[in-house]
Amino acid sequence: MGKGSSSQVVGFRYRMGLHLVLCQGPVDAVQEIQAGERTAWGSDARTPLPLWHGMGTVWINSPNLFGGEQREGGVAGCCDVLPGDAGQVRNDYLVAQLGPQVPAFKGVLSLVARQVYYAANNPYIKPWAVRVRRFVAGWHGLPLRTDLIEVRGRDADGTQITIGMNPAHIIAQCLTDPDWGMGYPHSSIGASLWAAAATLAAEEFGLNLIWTRQQPIEAFITEVLDHIGAVLYLDPELGRFELKLLRDDYTVAELPVLGPDQIVSLERFERAQWGELVNEITVVYTQWQTGGEATLSVANLAAVHLQGGVINQRRDYPGVNHAPLASRLALRDLRVYGTPLARLSLSVAQGSLSRAPLPGDVFRLRWPRLGIEDLVLRVVGVDAGPLGSALWRIDAAEDVFGMQHSVINAVPPVAQEPGTAALPPALVLAVETPYWEIARALSRAELATVTDTDSALSALAAPADAQQSSWSLSTGARTDALTEVGQAEYAPILTLSAALPAAERDVIELPVSSVRLPHRLAAGDYAYLVDASGALREAVAVLAFDAIDSRITLARGVLDTTPQAHAAGTRLIGASRWLADENIERAPGESVFVSAIPRTWTAAGAPVRAANGAPLRLTGRQARPYPPGQIRINGQADPVDPLAGDLVLTWAHRDRTLQTAYLVQQHEGHIGPEPGTTYTVRCYDRDGALVRSISGVTDTSATWSAAQIATDAPGALGNQLTLEVLAVRAGLESWQAQRRTVQRPL
Repeated sequence: MGKGSSSQVVGFRYRMGLHLVLCQGPVDAVQEIQAGERTAWGSDARTPLPLWHGMGTVWINSPNLFGGEQREGGVAGCCDVLPGDAGQVRNDYLVAQLGPQVPAFKGVLSLVARQVYYAANNPYIKPWAVRVRRFVAGWHGLPLRTDLIEVRGRDADGTQITIGMNPAHIIAQCLTDPDWGMGYPHSSIGASLWAAAATLAAEEFGLNLIWTRQQPIEAFITEVLDHIGAVLYLDPELGRFELKLLRDDYTVAELPVLGPDQIVSLERFERAQWGELVNEITVVYTQWQTGGEATLSVANLAAVHLQGGVINQRRDYPGVNHAPLASRLALRDLRVYGTPLARLSLSVAQGSLSRAPLPGDVFRLRWPRLGIEDLVLRVVGVDAGPLGSALWRIDAAEDVFGMQHSVINAVPPVAQEPGTAALPPALVLAVETPYWEIARALSRAELATVTDTDSALSALAAPADAQQSSWSLSTGARTDALTEVGQAEYAPILTLSAALPAAERDVIELPVSSVRLPHRLAAGDYAYLVDASGALREAVAVLAFDAIDSRITLARGVLDTTPQAHAAGTRLIGASRWLADENIERAPGESVFVSAIPRTWTAAGAPVRAANGAPLRLTGRQARPYPPGQIRINGQADPVDPLAGDLVLTWAHRDRTLQTAYLVQQHEGHIGPEPGTTYTVRCYDRDGALVRSISGVTDTSATWSAAQIATDAPGALGNQLTLEVLAVRAGLESWQAQRRTVQRPL
């Protein structure tokens, strides 16, 4: 008999249909499709591609990608690349497989594999990846300078290559895209972004980044700025976003100069020491072919020798996948982080500059007291202060590009008159730190950890004369156990030449005397009014101060204080920038002794006890709700004529957590209130006896009727009445209450 033929199964081929949604669409081009980290279609070349390259239907023909049928097969078959544009229709393959209800998948880039051969002998799917490019596709209205949007350069062989997208355009789209960006109109983009785009294109500075929504869009923009070395800010005059590249693009001789004539105070000057610097930078960037991490290190060998070893810092630049650019960034960062640059904070009068300083601006500093004849600095932060402030507070750092122009002399000796002693301060004032100061000093995350059981302590000191340079704060639980906790500058002080009533209205051009350190008091500051015993009575906002004519204009009862009556001779001490913080966590109920140690350039004096710190008992001031504002009795602020009939007391809400941007004045409308706030109203007769109390009020008014008054304060006891209102939250009452006294007809 003959023997028939037979067959044997030696393996299997596997096919499948896929629909892979890749990213936001549309894109300019699809360059490469990978499977198992190998190129199945296209290439990983960096040469420029035409618009819409790789769109539509592509044929993958790599059956031996994983070793052929003898091993794990390969990939072969037809794939539809769906760009996701507005005119995209439903894919016929998806309709056939999933039914007519399948959407068109507009707005996303996706890949449809039509039963492609994807493996042999191994049914497991290897990971797929797609390399895409996007420059002009997907914009809602094309931006300016589209000719610069794709940054190109040349490789070592001189071949033109695509490096990445222009970072200025990345930032512009993040700001303007209405779907996934911040949604600002294109008119909000300033001309500096397009000027920066030209500079970045000339530098061959292109980035390749993916935003995955796992970080806020603001953090993504910050990441781009970190790559390119730039600051983005909102122009306060034009309301447009401006981009400032930190480059050597200025002429030193044309920079504005700030010196003793322009600077009100130099609050901080420091220079990093060699032990704090790095001498090697390792840049971690993205490898173009694989998408994995690559590293590159540069070192300052002289600094390594000087510091006795390598001090390395890692810098991550995931948007860079071009090795020459990564090398430039490593050298840039080594220069910045390995150089002992100076940092400082200063305040200047707003009239001393032609315009407001902006982030990234460059200026020259002249400060003979520190031996600085010429120092090129760059603005890193600007605080214009509250509304009406006459000062700009500038944080600046020495600019690495201007170091060769710096002129630093030896600090000249300070001339001292023989016998100059450290005199006791004219006033030492212990201050339980208000919420205003805490909120402005802490970050949002740090502020969230502050509770109602936290308290803090500060202090102010005014000098005996102009020879006193500074003072040191000492605190403790006992007078024989005081610890020095910090050094501070003296605060300005003056004396009121006229009495003030307990009234809401502003004090206009009040005459003053005995003014010390007048240059440290400016419009926009706040100050404390202190009585003869040294008690802190009221915080006021300085609206104007004329040191020549010795007159001051004030807004009454700011922060958590209320208008009080003050006699002539009451002292006013500036507080805004002169508070010395203890920086010790404390709790309500603690008692703390406070003293100041006066200092001159060459001597220190004996400790002087605070006038109100013997000891100061903490009350949890920062946690207490602000008292209400805009107090009205029968619709009148500070009524003078006798009021008959019912007394209707009204007020406006206040909220300490919302009142941190500027000094809110008494006459302003509702702010807040804090959740859980109620009000308590107390009524007093002519002799000051409490005759009625209304608590738990959630509205903004209370009425003391004529009938109630006749019963509560009969006869002459009702000729003069006092009403008091305060806020209550979580069992805590306002630090001060609002009190108004009115006359009644006889």
